Amino acid sequence: MKTVELKLYKFDELSKDVQEKVIEKNRDINVYDDWHEFILEDWIKKEIPSKGFEATNIYYSGFWSQGDGAMFEYDGIAYELLNEFVDTILIGNEPLSPMRKQWILNNVSVSAWGKHRGPYNHEGCCSHSIYWEVNNGDLHYSATFYKWLVSFADDFEWFLREKYNSICQDLYRSLEESYDYLTEERQIVETLYGQDYDYTEDGNIY
Repeated sequence: MKTVELKLYKFDELSKDVQEKVIEKNRDINVYDDWHEFILEDWIKKEIPSKGFEATNIYYSGFWSQGDGAMFEYDGIAYELLNEFVDTILIGNEPLSPMRKQWILNNVSVSAWGKHRGPYNHEGCCSHSIYWEVNNGDLHYSATFYKWLVSFADDFEWFLREKYNSICQDLYRSLEESYDYLTEERQIVETLYGQDYDYTEDGNIY
């Protein structure tokens, strides 16, 4: 039997070349499976609802392959989106008069749902069900007025899809920026210092 004496080092005691090897070997030390949980929770509970969608699930993949991206499922939309859409409508080059705007707000209901589809996770992987419904009630519309109300259905669907796509792109950007921050050298080094590891001369954690 023999005793082997092993010399151990702290991170800042390693040579520069060995430090770089340690950093590269631990490139993912800050991005294990649950690193994104607080980001997704914030987007589901705050960011996406603030933009008018009732988010239920988020899917994403990243950040280096074709088809990567982020999308969310939603189970309804806020009334404010109808109001926001109506503000974008132009007759000629002029916005709607207050009276015409109120006609739409009083006589139209909107609803929408979105579900994930396909093998990828970007904004194009949402199957939308979008409804623009002219309220019947006890009202008797003239054919011209009814046709005018119905005429905005396709524009609203386009508006909602564009709004959805923009949110997904912002969501993906937020995830990517957080990932890049956590995997930059400074953050890796701070984590390695915080773990207070001992290293062999060649950079292996003891």
